[in-house]
Amino acid sequence: MDPGYFLLILSLLSSAYATYAFYSGVKSRRKHLLARAESTVYIYTALLTLAYILLTYYFLARDFGLLYVYSYSDRHLSTLYTISAVWAGREGSLLLWALYLAVINSAILRFEKKDAVTAFSLSISSFVVLFFNILLLTLSNPFKRLEFTPPDGIGLNPLLRTPEMALHPPTIFLGYAATTIPFALVISAVYFKEGWLKRARFWILFSWLFLSIGIFLGAWWAYKTLGWGGYWAWDPVENASLLPWLTVSALIHGIMVEERRKGLGAWNYFLAIISFGLVILATFITRSGIISSVHAFGENPEGWMYLLLIVLSTAVGLVLYNSRKELFRDSLDLSFNRETTIFANIMLLLLSTFTILLGTLAPLLGEDVQITRQYYDRIEIPLGTALVILLGICAAINWRSDRDTFLKSSRVAVAGGVIAFIAVFATTKLIVASLGAAIFAFSLLTHIQNLKISDTRNPRKFGGYITHIGIIILFLGVMGSWIYEESYKNVALELNQPKNVGGYTLLYRDNQMVDEHDKLVVTAVVEVYRGDELVGVCKPHLKVYKLNRQDRVVSSVEILSKPTHDIYIAASGFSEDLKKVFIELYVVPLISFVWVGSVVMMAGGTYAVFSKMSITGINIAGEDREGREIGIDVSKDGKTSGRKSRKKKGKKK
Repeated sequence: MDPGYFLLILSLLSSAYATYAFYSGVKSRRKHLLARAESTVYIYTALLTLAYILLTYYFLARDFGLLYVYSYSDRHLSTLYTISAVWAGREGSLLLWALYLAVINSAILRFEKKDAVTAFSLSISSFVVLFFNILLLTLSNPFKRLEFTPPDGIGLNPLLRTPEMALHPPTIFLGYAATTIPFALVISAVYFKEGWLKRARFWILFSWLFLSIGIFLGAWWAYKTLGWGGYWAWDPVENASLLPWLTVSALIHGIMVEERRKGLGAWNYFLAIISFGLVILATFITRSGIISSVHAFGENPEGWMYLLLIVLSTAVGLVLYNSRKELFRDSLDLSFNRETTIFANIMLLLLSTFTILLGTLAPLLGEDVQITRQYYDRIEIPLGTALVILLGICAAINWRSDRDTFLKSSRVAVAGGVIAFIAVFATTKLIVASLGAAIFAFSLLTHIQNLKISDTRNPRKFGGYITHIGIIILFLGVMGSWIYEESYKNVALELNQPKNVGGYTLLYRDNQMVDEHDKLVVTAVVEVYRGDELVGVCKPHLKVYKLNRQDRVVSSVEILSKPTHDIYIAASGFSEDLKKVFIELYVVPLISFVWVGSVVMMAGGTYAVFSKMSITGINIAGEDREGREIGIDVSKDGKTSGRKSRKKKGKKK
């Protein structure tokens, strides 16, 4: 038995005991069980950490006797990508996910208020760790050994040998792991008939932030690496990561209303449950192989196990809701105010979630069902446009129904939108582009008008507004790049023979061939002219990796980035004598707005999450307001409470 497998067995036993001890300790009010459960969380966290470190060591030591190392590494792989190969496959990424959740559980013990709600939620999240451990020991064992040790491995997929793809899985799985906590907290808090929003807010924002970073890195990787001129193809696995991002975004807005007016209790309850379910569904889509995707791990029986977790979590949520309906008797004020616009935003996000989910799962209905990009563009672009308009209205309106204030505060923004429409239409004569510019200007100006320097002291408002501004900028980039992109495929360039393509003159000037230690690189030197002016020099190339893989040939991309557009060239092949190169050329308008908007959006989210963390409900010191240590306890009447220990003071004589 490999030592790593033994560590996983111990982790399974520890997580099983923690699940039992937290639950039983709360129900029976036995403090010794709760104390043991706390220790057990730290134990399974340490065990999973050791298992992950050991797996990383096997990769660095080139131990090809381990099936997982053999499948995702080779002797020529650099140290950076050898480390990233640990999470490149199904087994390693699941181990990383389990480790993340274990570390988060330990952090909750360290920072969160220790009471029955926390203990019960840790029982739930420890159960998820237990579920992952079962898979790691059965269907996704990263420590499975071959009967012999091969001299070399198959190697990491060449497409994954990029900095973006080295960082994408760790960030997206951290977002996935964090989504478990709001689910666990909402089930626990509703069970005990207590509030959960302040406890869960940090983890909701934290999950949203790392889902955003992961999606951004995936889009950036696709744009720079895959050579098709785009960054989002509506692939099932791409959609799977977007779905929980949408529902978590809706949940963030829902808790704003709930904390202010107690108007969306049931909505937020189910959004927390649905978000967790969609994270597990994303894993099912990626790991079951039931839906074809370039990003999936391939067909595997493990995938179907995730459906059991989805069914179980949904059933628990429905049963609990049915027994606690009296907690959700809330009403909405649907007059012309901010609450109404936020609710409308939530509805748009949920409608987008439903239509994307429908398109993603539609191929399951039969081989004849084909969902193309046109389906998504026709639905999601209008929904996204409506969402950006509502963001602008929401920033201009207050919580009270006050039309005069709205008209006064939106006057400048409306004027800015009209001016933007006229200016763009006069320049381009394009109606859609002009409408997009008008919407962009209106929404951006309403946010800028209502943002003050003093708001930096309010992380929720300042971070939220910065995030909205990023989304508005992103909207303009998506409109330009999706609607007005120009593509020219299978263009043949002969050596020293200029060719006009898409308003540019391309000149294949030279070629280079370099034999590196792990690959052969063939490069074309292509000069790009606009009229007589040299715009730039691109060097698209093909990489032929020295691997025993069918996908060892990779086409690399060269991009000339301008403020208003990118000139994007990908090499698709060479003639045998290298005197002819075949390329694909894309002119992508406003693509820089996609990247700038994404960075601004993530910056706003980072500020909201990590600035003044005490506002989020996280208790950094692990103490109550009076500075006393808190331990897990349950009062005799069944209500949760903190056990407060004080230093004994001598009596005055």
